[in-house]
Amino acid sequence: MKSLEQMLSPMIKNRGIIVPTLDQSDIMLMEKIQQQKIDLVYQRISPSQADLVRPEVVESWMRSYNYGLDLFDYNYGPILDKSELTELLREKDLLIKAADPYLRQLETMLSKSECIILFSDEQGAMLRVIEGNELLKKQNQRFRLVPGSIWTEETVGTCAHGISLIVGTPMQICGPEHYCGTYEQISCSSAPIYDGNGNIAGTLCIVSPSFHQQSYHSLGLVVSMAWAVQNEYQLALNNELLSVTLESAEEAVITINKTGLITKANLTAKKIMHYVERDLVGMQIEEVLGKQPLIKEVLKTGKPILDAEIEMEQWNQRLHLRSAQAVKDQYGQNFGCVLILKKIDRFKKSGSNKISGADAKFTFDRIIGNCPRLIESKNLAIKFAPLEANILIQGESGTGKEVYAQAIHNESRPEGPFIAVNCAAIPRTLIESELFGYEGGAFTGAERQGRPGKIEMADGGTLFLDEIGDMPLEIQPVLLRVLEEKKLMRIGGSRYIPVDFRLVTATNKDLLDLINEKKFREDLYYRLKVLKIFIPPLRERGADIIRLAKYFIHSTVQKQGITVPVLDDGTIFRLFKYGWPGNIRELENAMLYAVNTSKDGVIKPEDLPDEISGIIPWHGHQIGKNDYASEHSVLENRLSIKEMEKITIMQTLLQTGLNVSEAAGILGMSRSTLYRKIKEFHLLDEVRSKESAVD
Repeated sequence: MKSLEQMLSPMIKNRGIIVPTLDQSDIMLMEKIQQQKIDLVYQRISPSQADLVRPEVVESWMRSYNYGLDLFDYNYGPILDKSELTELLREKDLLIKAADPYLRQLETMLSKSECIILFSDEQGAMLRVIEGNELLKKQNQRFRLVPGSIWTEETVGTCAHGISLIVGTPMQICGPEHYCGTYEQISCSSAPIYDGNGNIAGTLCIVSPSFHQQSYHSLGLVVSMAWAVQNEYQLALNNELLSVTLESAEEAVITINKTGLITKANLTAKKIMHYVERDLVGMQIEEVLGKQPLIKEVLKTGKPILDAEIEMEQWNQRLHLRSAQAVKDQYGQNFGCVLILKKIDRFKKSGSNKISGADAKFTFDRIIGNCPRLIESKNLAIKFAPLEANILIQGESGTGKEVYAQAIHNESRPEGPFIAVNCAAIPRTLIESELFGYEGGAFTGAERQGRPGKIEMADGGTLFLDEIGDMPLEIQPVLLRVLEEKKLMRIGGSRYIPVDFRLVTATNKDLLDLINEKKFREDLYYRLKVLKIFIPPLRERGADIIRLAKYFIHSTVQKQGITVPVLDDGTIFRLFKYGWPGNIRELENAMLYAVNTSKDGVIKPEDLPDEISGIIPWHGHQIGKNDYASEHSVLENRLSIKEMEKITIMQTLLQTGLNVSEAAGILGMSRSTLYRKIKEFHLLDEVRSKESAVD
């Protein structure tokens, strides 16, 4: 980017000290610039000979001349009618609201100067025209410059904000640098304003009727103010995107500060909390949900809570607390948390704590993928589902262990409740009461009527214990006893309660290692792993990566009501090569991000999150020499489109086991086209050689 000095007008550079009059050197420079402009447009000199002004100004003169504009008279810009201006202001409301506070501040700063402030959109249409005093208003009448005026190179010729709109940089234009000779006493300093995607959203310009009102500082001031507006506008756009995302969420989303004050709540939250007609923002969370020890624990410790159940006493309603995540600043200080809740479609009934299995929404046909190892694990799960024996699911975080558990539940006990507990997310001090429940008065803060635990609530259905390897050692023998005797006693209770549930557990750890480290009971391990299923990580599932990516893209656009973008070859290449430490969950989030950052209906590598678009190797995966060479070639040498296409086709053929029909479907081309490209790139021998090397 050019320095600010390179954007200054030569008239300002020539003057040095600001004085209210022009000296002889100023007048001579003006006359020379004016003569060069005339000689240029009448083709007496070449553009390179117009050396008194910057190349951007010379190019602007030529464009203005080619538009057929008058060199010696006013060129008035068109003005939108009242209805068109009203519609424009409505459309640009977010930009105007971001700019107005800074425009008022700028107006105050320039109150003693003879300046007009112009604020335009990306098409050069004036959104704000601020005239400092009556004298300036009268002078401005001759330019017919009002809100709704469209001032661009095409309508009025060379001007500062017109060049800013074209070249995307700040610009200062003085006197004869303007194309129109009637503006030769005017000086302007302008700077562009960008949105979050690098597109010009508008310009800010300071116009003075004489040279002595402009200087180095004028351009610096307008640049600073434009940056301030830009930052405010981009923040507003991000907030708008966040609001749209929150409102499209099926779950209730509430943010609270450290004192428990609600700072944001989506419409779903208002409906669940029965506050549709009243804003939740500004209320204490306890006013809405009642006293909630779990949420207090998150605010106090900063540790997240996942998959818990809470109760709204005033509405006799239980809620599924999917997550309560602390919000921390860059120094790790906790200043609030985000709650994601879902309504459980049942009401408390006397003597009954049954929960419908509605939350178990996944079935085996919703498990996407054709990878042989995935099909093997899926078939095993289908075979095990009708059995009553305990199942242990092993796999990395984000591979879909709960999806399998829900599918098993819906195959075996669909009429009963599905209760999921993340053992790693519940604080050690609370996990016993969460699992086994408690009687009224069992401990300080306990509810008067007591509360059933997750095991009791799973009666007649399925209990899913995720991250079982993180269960505290002191709780393990109690769980083992419940599994053996099929009955439990609440904390503070004196009677046993019979329970009948199907147990499915999951872990991303090696439980045998934990047994050797004395962190997990061996007898409990063998009780849990009667039947065992392993889910492969996403990085080992080949073409399933693209299948899942397309599925998540379609799912996202359906919720947002937008056009389905396509993955270009470079993006497919990145998705194949990335290690996916977060597995399917990370891929889903990456596609949500990419859909909302992509442009023109195509997801490009730069639309992916940084760690994916940059092919940054993740800590758990060692990249081989061939992989590294390939990545280095892509990043440093910028592969040609054909080379990228060749690599993508080869990767897809390898991932599909040379299945041309399947590969063509993933690549979005016909089989005949793919056969032609295989022949064109001589890929068959190359693919076979790579396969034999792997074997």
